[in-house]
Order: sequence, then C-alpha cells, then structure tokens
Amino acid sequence: MAFCRKKRKGILKLIPFLFIFTLLQQKVLSQNNDEAIKAAYALQAEKPGLKNAYTALLVKLDKEDAENFKHRFQQKILRRVNTQWFVVRGADVAGFKPFHVLELLRANNTFKLSSTAGLSKLAASKFYKCIVEVSDSVLFKKDMHLYNKPIQSSYKNIFIIKTDASFVLDTLINLGYVVSADIKSQQPTPETVINDYDNSENAINLFFSQYPSFNGNGLTVSVKENLFDTTDIDFKNRIITPGLEADTTSSHATTMATLIAGGGNSFESARGIAWASSVASSDFTNLLPDDDSYFNEHNISVQNNSYGVGIENFYGADAAAYDQSTIDNPHLLYIFSAGNSGTATPEDGAYKGLEGFSNLTGSFKQAKNILTVGSVDSFYRVASLSSKGPAYDGRIKPELVAYGNDGSSGAAAITSGTVLAVQSAYQSVHQDSLPPNALVKAIIINSADDVFSAGPDFYSGFGNVNVNNAVTDALANNFFSDNIHQDETKSFAIHVPANMHNLKITLVWNDAANTANAFKALVNDLDLSLESINDPIVYQPWVLNIHADETALLSNAVRGRDSLNNVEQITVSKPAEGDYSIHVKGYDVTAGPQLFYIVYTFYPENTFTFISPAGNSHFMPAGKNIFRWDATFTSAKGKLEYSIDEGNSWHTISSNINLSKKYFEWTAPDTNVIALARMTISNKIFYSDTFDISTQPFPVVGFSCGDSALISWDKQKGIHAYTIFSLGDKYLQPIATTSDTFYMVKNAPSKFIAVAPVLNNHTGIKSYTFDYSAQGVGCYISNFLADPDGGNASLKLYLGTTFNIKKAVFQQRMAGVWTDLKMIEPINTLTVNYISPMHQGINFYRAVITLDNGSTVTSNEASVNFLKNAPYIIYPNPAAARQGFYILSQNISSYTIVLYDVVGRELVQQQITQQRQRVITSNLAKGIYLAVIYDDKHHSVFKTKIVID
Repeated sequence: MAFCRKKRKGILKLIPFLFIFTLLQQKVLSQNNDEAIKAAYALQAEKPGLKNAYTALLVKLDKEDAENFKHRFQQKILRRVNTQWFVVRGADVAGFKPFHVLELLRANNTFKLSSTAGLSKLAASKFYKCIVEVSDSVLFKKDMHLYNKPIQSSYKNIFIIKTDASFVLDTLINLGYVVSADIKSQQPTPETVINDYDNSENAINLFFSQYPSFNGNGLTVSVKENLFDTTDIDFKNRIITPGLEADTTSSHATTMATLIAGGGNSFESARGIAWASSVASSDFTNLLPDDDSYFNEHNISVQNNSYGVGIENFYGADAAAYDQSTIDNPHLLYIFSAGNSGTATPEDGAYKGLEGFSNLTGSFKQAKNILTVGSVDSFYRVASLSSKGPAYDGRIKPELVAYGNDGSSGAAAITSGTVLAVQSAYQSVHQDSLPPNALVKAIIINSADDVFSAGPDFYSGFGNVNVNNAVTDALANNFFSDNIHQDETKSFAIHVPANMHNLKITLVWNDAANTANAFKALVNDLDLSLESINDPIVYQPWVLNIHADETALLSNAVRGRDSLNNVEQITVSKPAEGDYSIHVKGYDVTAGPQLFYIVYTFYPENTFTFISPAGNSHFMPAGKNIFRWDATFTSAKGKLEYSIDEGNSWHTISSNINLSKKYFEWTAPDTNVIALARMTISNKIFYSDTFDISTQPFPVVGFSCGDSALISWDKQKGIHAYTIFSLGDKYLQPIATTSDTFYMVKNAPSKFIAVAPVLNNHTGIKSYTFDYSAQGVGCYISNFLADPDGGNASLKLYLGTTFNIKKAVFQQRMAGVWTDLKMIEPINTLTVNYISPMHQGINFYRAVITLDNGSTVTSNEASVNFLKNAPYIIYPNPAAARQGFYILSQNISSYTIVLYDVVGRELVQQQITQQRQRVITSNLAKGIYLAVIYDDKHHSVFKTKIVID
C-alpha cells in the first residue's frame, strides 16, 4: 500500500509539471523569450543522487558570435534552442573565452525532450511509446531490463520502449547516456482510403504507352502500415513475406499496394505504375526504420509510408533515423504522405497558431533525405486537407504533390511507383545497377510540373509528379555527381540549345543525420548557382520567405542563397542559347566530404504533347472525360477536334482552348468506336495516339458446373467481337475471341474471367474480373425458393440461363419419396413459377431440370410449414428418444414447453425460440408423456400426448 500511495503521489506531482513545462517550451519556440528558456532548460535545483547526470551548460551568445560558436563547438553542442542559446556538453568553460557569452548556466536534462505541446495532454497513468536515442546501447538495454521497460523495436542506437510519462521525466532523461526522448501520444493511423483514381493526372497513362517495359520487374517495394490483402489477384505470385508484416489486414494498405504495384487483373484502375514489381509489407507500429537486412535481403528499393501520428513540429530521433537509414542504404528511397491535416493549426513550434501551415503528421516526415508528398485533385488544385509546410525549421515540405482526391496516402503511393519506374529505366542503361536514392529524388523533383504558384511553395513543394517525364529524364542521363569539401567549388559545363522554353536544374544530397531536436536540421550546407559564360549573369536557387506570417509563407519564391534545404533548384525561363556553368560550393561542410547529385533538363519552345488520351486509353461514351496535355506555347490558343473515321473527317470540340490550363473536360458521343484527337496551335497540328470510346461489359454467369461455365453479356452498339480473358500465372491473358454475346468457359487457366469489346483489332475497356464459381449461380440453377401463400406453397425456380435446358419438374417429398408435381416444357424464361397445395405440417419441395443431352440437375430443397388452424404441431409422433421431436409454431413468442411423465413429474423444460424448434429427449425412457406449452405468464396454451419410442 505504501508503494501505491507513493506512486499516486508522484503522478499527481507530474501533472502540473507536464503542463508548466509544455507552456515554457511553447514560449521558447514561439517567442524566443530568455526567461522562458532559462525556466525550461536551466538547472534550478539538483535532485539527490543525480548530480553526475547534469553535465551540460546552457549558454547564450552574442548574435555575431553564435554561428562561429556553433562551428567551434559542433561536436559538443547537444541542442541549439534558438539563434543564440545553446546546450553544450561538459562543464569546462575555458574554450568560451574568445566568444561574447551573455549567459552561462548549468542545464537540466529537459533539453533531451522533443519540442512538442503534447506533453500537457498525456495521461499520467497511461503508457505510451517513447523513442529514445542513446550513446550506449548495451547499458541502455541492461538498465531497461532492470527497470522492467521492455524494448519494442530499435534502429541502431535508437529504441522504442513502452512506458509512462513519469518514468521518462523522472528517470529516463536523467540517465547520462540518453541523448533524446520523445513520447508519442498517438498511434500511427492510415491517412484516408482513396475512393477514385485518375492515372492521367500524373501522366501514368502516357508512361504506360511510352515505356511499357519499365514496369518494376525484378524490384521490390515495401508498404509500411497494416498488411495488404495477400489474396488479392492483383498481386498474384508477386508477394514477399519477410516476417515483419502486421497481424491486421486493411483495405487502405491494399489500395496503397495496388496504386504502386497492382497487376491490373481485377480492373483497369488496379494497374499500378510498377505492375511487375514484387510487394512486401512491414508493420507501421514500429515507427523507426526497419533493419537494414530487411531491405538488403529482399532487394527492397523503395518503401511507402502512408500514415501519421498527429501534427509534430520538430526533428525527432525518428527523423534522424530515417535520414541515417537513407545514407546507410544508398539505393533505398523512403516516401511519406504529408498527412491530411492541411486545415489544422499547429499547437507548437515556430509556426504555432498559424492555421493551414506547418501541419505535417509526424516528426519522421521532417527528415531531410526522404520524399514527403501532398495531394492535388484532378484539376491540379492542392487539396485543402493535404498537409502543408513549411517544415519546423522553414524547409520546403512537402517536396512534391501527386493525385489524391481524398488525401495524401494515394499521392505517396503514386510517388513510390514513380521511384520504381525511374529505377527500372536507370537499370536499362546502367547494366542493371540501381541508381543512388539521392539521384532518383533529384530526377523526380526536377521532372515535376509546377503547380499552385510559380517555383517551389509550401503547398505543392517543387511540383506535381510526372511519371513519364521522370522516366524520360532517367534515360537521358542528364546528371552530374561529385564529392565536395568545406569551401571547395565544383563546376559542370552544359550547353543550352536555341529556342528553349525553360531550363531546370536541381541539386540534391543526402545530408548527415542531425541530433534530435536540432534547431535547424541541415548539417552540410551546399550552394547551387548557374553562370552564363556568354553574359555576366549568375542565377541563384529559389528560396521562400519562412517568416511565421500567412502573407510571407504564401509569397512567391525569390532567388537567393539557400541555407536550410538539401534540395536546391534553379529555373530559367527562355534561357539564351550558349554555354553555362553549374557551380556547387561547399559553404558549410562540417561532416564532409559531401556527395551530391545535379539533374538538369531543357524544355523546347512551341511543343505540345497529349497526356490524355494516350495509346490504349479508354474514354467513356456519353460521359465526362478529360483531355490533358503538356505545352510550351506561351500565349496561343488551341483548337481541339476529334475523329471517329481514322482522320477522314474531324469534329470540333472547342476552338478556344486555353493551353495553360492543361486540361479540358469533354462529353464523348454515345458510341463505341476508335477515335483520334488533334490540337491545332498557330497552324501547327499535334495528333493524339489512337484511343477508344467504349462501354464496359458486365458479364453474368449462366451456369457453373465444375470444369465449365457459361457467361453472357449484353450486346454493345457497334461491337461485333469480344475477347475473353482469364487469370494466368500472374496476369490476365486472352483465351478466346467470339462474335457472340456468350461464351462457354472450359479448361481456362483459372476461374477468374473478364470480357472486353474489340474495336477494329483494338481492345476496349475490360469488365471487372470475376470468379465465375463464386457468383451464387450453381450448375444452371441460381436458386430455388418455396414460400407460403395462404394454404399453398409458391415455388420459384431461378435459372442462370435457358441454354440447353429441355424441361423442368417441380417435386414434393411424400412419405419419404420425391413425387412429381408439375413438368414445364419448354423453358423460355429465367424464372419458373408454380403454386402447389400443402398438407398440414412441414412440406418439402425441389426442382429438377433436364438438359438437351439427357443429364439432370437438381436444386436445393426448400420447406414450408403449414399448421392450418392449429397453433402448434408436434412431429414425429412417436419420436425416437435419441433424436427428439420438433414443434411447429404459428408465431414465435417467449413460450416454454414442459414434458411430464404419467405421475406428473416434470422431466424436460425448454424455451421455444424458433418457428421450427427441436426438443431434446435423449435422457427419456420409452413411454407416453404429456407435453404442455406455457405462455410467458405460465398459462397453459397447448397440450398433447407424445410417445417416445
């Protein structure tokens, strides 16, 4: 009891401390208040027995000395609180003499805690995940065993334990080898299921048409969250199970895996970008990176992470772990969804209280070497719910956006698929070797389409993912790489041809992992610039205003030196023809040498490319369809037309197309036909690939008889042939073409079947793929029902087809023998009816059909109870003791049946709960018994004798 009282007292003391400490941290972060900093991080009084744990100093430097101090004491700085305040390891102040020190105090250990407002919301008696970074893993494991704090997962020197907040604050952060601690108040959750899909938004359909061989074959993607549906036919024979999978399966995980690597077997939209890659799964309850061996042993080169834990604005140990994992696994790229909290207001950090900004859902998304992806809708508008930047320290987040009408989950998955496509393309021209992850990141960022505002911004990052452009750039090999040291400059020459619309250059490097809770995440600062050799012009990268003000954060990017991001980009509109030099300078390379990558590309003037339709695109008759394009015409209008007779005649859709809008909605004619489109711009004509306007078939099963089945569908206007597909080893494959509207399936590779119309040797849109044996249709007979109709039984025989059926016979079982009631011949409808009189008691019926070849098919049995005017019927009577008897009731009430022997002893009592109730009599001897039924008030409502034989 004493221990319980002591623990309860400690918890009560903890609650106000949590609240006060949170308020102090918020003041520190939002106001840079000196008194708040000292109250939060200065040692006020030492705890008994913990003197050796406090070995850090809290130092305030003059503004002019702060940067030099940072460089001088880089290895000893434990935390930079703001521009002037530092927490420094050790108590030796001799080295501070050259600097103008304004304040010097002993530091407490709360600097190890993450900068989050969540501490005040923690329940003192509840257990949470705590991410702990340590300098001595062996000692940490030993101590956690002694404290009975089991380790749930780890990555190198970072661990996750499950504990209460009091242990973290009173004990954990006071252990000398503990570097940082972060309490996670929320469990990871998926970030919204995607309910629709538009594969032209990110030029996926054009990529399918242009580069069908770059499909991820030989590569593996990991989907980190719950387990996807491993029985889904879209992943057939392409699933890897390393043992890290979650126990729970979710539709969200299945959707993510489908967008990345679906085989397109279930339907057209289930075809992922990397549809030939293998798929693995990893449980997202482990918020740290998976072990390096997981990726290396299974050839995993991209991991998708579409989940969040609530808004967190700091660089946590988990962010540092992902940055380090990216460096340790140089071909692995992590993709994270930005989150679906885009309208939320951060409660902590430098952007505290600023609605609609800095609301990424997880500190791990603040990592530098990953890609964090937001979402746009079908019309290139950044979704309001998509989480926005900046990162906690002003860095550009998200780096990219992609399609995701319902959230950023699908946008991340599309980006993961794009990574696999780029890796496939790179392998094709580099002897099957995988590209470095930083190079892939640079290619995808550099090839993205500008949206929202000119240049980078905190809504869309560097733009909307363009899969086709990314693969094209990967094949072009327009990149440089090198290592750089402090104060060194590396230069690379390029020649810009004449008549270029735009020049784009992107610099990316994997920056060293910083310490948890770093004031600024960047460690190595490189500077990108572009110099024109012909003219004295030097272009700097685009930088954004990071001031905590809505107007500032929404302002357009300007050119300047970037001291925050490890991604820098220069664009030049209408660059002059000539020679240019790309310079990279090692401005601050404290952890060098630093490996970097530069990607560049040109966009010629007056070009136009149809994105939608692309080859094999399907437009919907009489429905809304979207034309999409990429154009570099500056101000010209376009004339959009279509042809359905191979270009012999053209029909105008619009003569005043705004090319800068990049899309046009169109209602196609109500027909099934092969079509072409063309855009006329300033007397130049640009043609689309051949596409179709086709109606999706909806096949039904006529019968399913084991090794054969009959499927049929409605005839489509203008269609004279259909192709039948069956699921093979991994993908759908054509098994037949027919001019009929039905097909007898025999000896197919599987029971999964799809049908598509054929338009002049062009395959139209397929039906949904279905298992013909699981459609509720048996061998010719779909169902047989018998329902009461007064004193008669209404019999209904439902057929899947009338094909090859000669006759049908309705039968009733009488005295144990099936007796014909009615024969119907010929059979012309799919529903056959008959009315049969009933006898008192239970009536059993069935139907038998005879085929043209003489074989028969029998339906299920159906029964109808008929009591006439009797409220109850007991049968059989006599009854066998071991089998019991049944009671038929007119209606179900809360009644009870009791059996008495001849001397009035109660032997059996059982409640009546069903219209047909079985009574157990296995313990009764042979003899005559009295059966009495009582209502809920114990009034007798029915009596009869029953013989037990």
